[in-house]
Amino acid sequence: MNPRTALTFARAAIRSVQYLLTGRVRFPSDRIGHVLETPDGDSFVVYRETELDRPDRDVADDGVILVFEVDVPNRAKGAALREVLFDPFANVATPFFTGMPGFRRKLWLAGDRPGEFLELYEWASAEDAKLFADALGTLLDPFAFAGRVSFEVVADDSIDEYVAARATTWRDGTTGPDVAADSDVDADEPRRSRTWRAVGFGLLFLALVLAAGFVVARRARERGR
Repeated sequence: MNPRTALTFARAAIRSVQYLLTGRVRFPSDRIGHVLETPDGDSFVVYRETELDRPDRDVADDGVILVFEVDVPNRAKGAALREVLFDPFANVATPFFTGMPGFRRKLWLAGDRPGEFLELYEWASAEDAKLFADALGTLLDPFAFAGRVSFEVVADDSIDEYVAARATTWRDGTTGPDVAADSDVDADEPRRSRTWRAVGFGLLFLALVLAAGFVVARRARERGR
């Protein structure tokens, strides 16, 4: 992790903790369990949503969607990746992306088979989306061997506009036992519990980022001697 990325993470984590403590980070449940069907026949179920209430107005507001996809071809590896990396990382990442400049909203979706993940973000501008994608890409580089990761910035103002403009459709999900188990639906988890869990992860994440930044800076000074 280079010093610039560490500084980006630290600033985002600090801002996110402030948002969480003031109740600006929300976890809506309206879309939980809904299924997004793509033209090629793939289906993704929404298992979590994160939204920033009253987004900052001192930033550009062009409105873009960031589409982040993960595809791990090996089913066993995909299931393991979700259990040991993706779900824990999702909790750690929440305090990070909500504090990034221009963040509005995010939907978390899981595919029909283990190893398929889709994340749809709303950002205020393309610059904000690309800044986040670059930072997230740095974190994911060590796991490139596991499968395919892709980012795409699309000029749609909202996730609903993104879906409506393409041959994709929403379907009300009837979550049976298998779907519920795979999608990790947490709509029934108390809001306060989710908020304080996110705050805890945010503080832990901030501490780790600051520690990593300190180590990087110290090594840089030692090389300069």
